[in-house]
Amino acid sequence: MGGGGITGAMYELGALSAMDDFIVSGRKSGAFDLYVGISAGSILAAFLANGITVSEMCSAVLGEKDQGFLLRREDIYELRIANMFRFLGRSLRSLGSVIRHIKKSGQSVTFLNILAVLQQFLPAGFFSNANLERYVAQTLSGEGRTNDFRAVRKPLAIVATEVDTAERWIFGEGGRKDIPISKAIQASTAIPVFFEPVLIEERYFVDGAAERVGHLDIPAAMGADLIVMINPIVPIYNDRSVVCIPTIGGQCGSLTERGVTAIAEQTFRINSRVKLELGALLFRADHPGTDLLMIEPSPAESSLFLYGSMNFAERVHSLNYGYNSSVHYFIENFDLLQECFARHGMEVSLERLAADRFLQQAVIPAGRRRFGLKRQQSTAPAR
Repeated sequence: MGGGGITGAMYELGALSAMDDFIVSGRKSGAFDLYVGISAGSILAAFLANGITVSEMCSAVLGEKDQGFLLRREDIYELRIANMFRFLGRSLRSLGSVIRHIKKSGQSVTFLNILAVLQQFLPAGFFSNANLERYVAQTLSGEGRTNDFRAVRKPLAIVATEVDTAERWIFGEGGRKDIPISKAIQASTAIPVFFEPVLIEERYFVDGAAERVGHLDIPAAMGADLIVMINPIVPIYNDRSVVCIPTIGGQCGSLTERGVTAIAEQTFRINSRVKLELGALLFRADHPGTDLLMIEPSPAESSLFLYGSMNFAERVHSLNYGYNSSVHYFIENFDLLQECFARHGMEVSLERLAADRFLQQAVIPAGRRRFGLKRQQSTAPAR
């Protein structure tokens, strides 16, 4: 289960739901031998390993019932206002020392030179995801669930990156099992700059995708013969004859016209996708007998890119998009997938797949109709 923030996690949940509809006999999402979670995917992996079903998670997202793990924006992150005041205070107190340092180094005392030195006082991240750790710990404290890697129903591995050494750390299967699952998830989901690094035993950790994306060697080490990798992070292919990325004026434009966040999002997606492609190539060369399936959006589909990684408001649309996108993948590659799953004792069919499944089920509060959130009348299988 890959990363991708809130929208990425919703995409993955939709993809899992589509996969469960696609597989008619054999192992479904809750019956795999090992779950590997990276960044936002670590939450889904931990829930699946604890026996929480995809349908239960989807019901909570759709607002049908709480199930004890209804996720709110406040359960994910919070702005540390105190950190910004601390930055301003340290900058003012250190201004004299900074000017002396610049003069001593032989540089001119300019605004940009002062700013370059003061940036070391900036917070390590704009937000904290400590609330997420508390949310996961509370959710996994329910009956039949556990926050302990050693007691979880299915083997679970969660990956984070240690900041000072740039090393990958595995929590759970194949690594440290004495750290609470919720703490490992907090570390794995700490997106650099957006979230401050997470302290575990005097070491600071950030996003599990910072060091590598796939981490395919973890299931390979357990002898996996089938690996399903769900990856929501692909760069957008902004060919204006195929895709329209609207500007504020409503015209189709370049990503550059949407500002720094669009450029940052695109470059992050490019780097992530290249790392995953290289990792998959090496994996397939080293493990020719292992089937590796990659479920991910098409580069020509703009929905996740336009929503942005941390868009909480569009979670139902992201969930529905993950389902539809995966249905398209299953239809386009049906013969190959049918043969692949059959090798592992699994039967697949397109009969139970339906377009816009989650928009049909979405609960719309009385007196409020979200733009674009319309129930579809047709329940015919997707073609």
